[in-house]
Amino acid sequence: MAWLRYKKWIIGVLGLLVVGAGTYVYLQQKPKKSAASVQEKTVEVKKGGIRSTVSGTSQFEARDMQNIIAPADGTIKTMNLTRNQPVKKGDVLVEIADPTLETNLQEARTSLQQTENDLNDLRTQQGNMRITAPISGKLTLSGNLDAGSNTTKSSRVGTIADLSSLTVKLPFLLEDATQLKKGDTLDLAPDGFLLTKTGTITSVGTLTRSDSTGSKLVDVEVTVANDGTLDAGMKVKGTATIGGRSVDSQEKAALDYIKTETVFAGANGSIRELKVKSGSHVDKGDLIAVIGSDTLNGDILNKQATIERQKATITSLEDKLNQLTLKAPFDGVFSTDFANKKTNVLASYPVGAKVEGTTLFGAVASLDFMQLPIQVDELDLPSVKSGMKAEVTVDSLPGRKFEGEVTQVSTVGTTTNGVTFYDAVVAVKNTGDLRYGMTGTANILIQDKKDILVLPMEALQQQKGKRFVTVEGPDGKREEKEIKIGIRSKTDVEVTEGLKEGDKVVVPVRQQRQNLSQADIDRLRQQFQGGQGGGFPGGGNFQFAPGGGGAGGAGGSGGVNTGGGSRSNGSGGQSGR
Repeated sequence: MAWLRYKKWIIGVLGLLVVGAGTYVYLQQKPKKSAASVQEKTVEVKKGGIRSTVSGTSQFEARDMQNIIAPADGTIKTMNLTRNQPVKKGDVLVEIADPTLETNLQEARTSLQQTENDLNDLRTQQGNMRITAPISGKLTLSGNLDAGSNTTKSSRVGTIADLSSLTVKLPFLLEDATQLKKGDTLDLAPDGFLLTKTGTITSVGTLTRSDSTGSKLVDVEVTVANDGTLDAGMKVKGTATIGGRSVDSQEKAALDYIKTETVFAGANGSIRELKVKSGSHVDKGDLIAVIGSDTLNGDILNKQATIERQKATITSLEDKLNQLTLKAPFDGVFSTDFANKKTNVLASYPVGAKVEGTTLFGAVASLDFMQLPIQVDELDLPSVKSGMKAEVTVDSLPGRKFEGEVTQVSTVGTTTNGVTFYDAVVAVKNTGDLRYGMTGTANILIQDKKDILVLPMEALQQQKGKRFVTVEGPDGKREEKEIKIGIRSKTDVEVTEGLKEGDKVVVPVRQQRQNLSQADIDRLRQQFQGGQGGGFPGGGNFQFAPGGGGAGGAGGSGGVNTGGGSRSNGSGGQSGR
């Protein structure tokens, strides 16, 4: 109980009061004579109910509120805020431009793209370490290529010529060429061969040229299948049959390959193995050479690490840029009053204006739920838990009651005048009537007992840690009985053992004269917050005669009120703040 903390101090004060002012203090089971008159009454033990609460008063604030703060130095790019306005979740409120940050991001993205291209090139080279024939045919290696030769990815290894068929362009007289067409056959007579080969016309040229005699000539392109006896460079003459007569080409021409393929190294390194010789026949897919590199794998790992670092840099820069766009965190109301109630801070930040980081534009508050952060005495703190229900009243809405719930209880206290308080936050659903800054009082329901034996606190006496009452029997005889109590309210206490319903208990009613000065009265009223006087062992109390000060709770149920919230057993109980 709160009186324990001030027990020695209070007893000392009371001692001075007894000596100096004649104030009556009832501390023993058997009262001593004093200048004050004492009367008695009897009350009947009845069943009733007691509510135990902890209460406090403060101003309403929004449960959900987020400040709108410039995250960094920059220039106002977009300003969608006014002094007071409703907002929806995700609405863009302010955009801040930072050219340096944007340039750094673009450069980082470009660098990442280049590094990724480099990595892809290295991986391609890694796949090209084994050089294979792209087509079947005759392989001609580049000059001086041998095992140990250094290569780059563009180094020419050789060429492969397809020998399955050859082509030749033969000049015919214009009047003969015009009578030839694609698909016609003619005989080819290679130099040094007695037999002729049959070729097929693939095209007849459209351009003419003159020979040394002035005759007009046209080239006719012919292909011939290779039976293994022909090769590029061999000269042939063609003979065609036109209208039953033989027509010869005017000149001989050299056979040429129809299809050739250049083979490149495709990787930086050196020839570790050369599998074929120049002039040999290869089939498509045959291994030509193997390239080795001592640095390629390391280069790939370095590029991969560089890419990861660049991605992290880009993510960081993107996050910083995204933070420069301030959005509404939820539906609610934006107001500059949360930053400055007297001045519209937005007037200093039009589009194009410079802004410093941490500049507070205002805040977005959701008014769906309000909250009261009330103070709780350290002695009451163990009784207050998150989830407890509370009854909330509002000064400006008399007669109205709102349901509340404890949402959080602070674990860090604040000490004032030797008393430590903790914040307990009570949330209240807003029906539309609650406003920011309204004064409200929350009564947190700790216990609510019904159908219990109830007795006025004034009936209790305490001695040596035990509680007693005086019971009057039907015959008028009185006896003291030890009892045990449970929860208590401002005026009543629960009896758990020692009495039964209907028992009559003697209650002393004390009236004493007041010899204190008005200054003493005012001082004590301030200390004990008039009406919740400290209760002391033995059920004692002291009262202010003028104005009727309140009686202290029996058995130490009284307390010291230092302002702010209070502990209330039932309708008030122990004022503990």
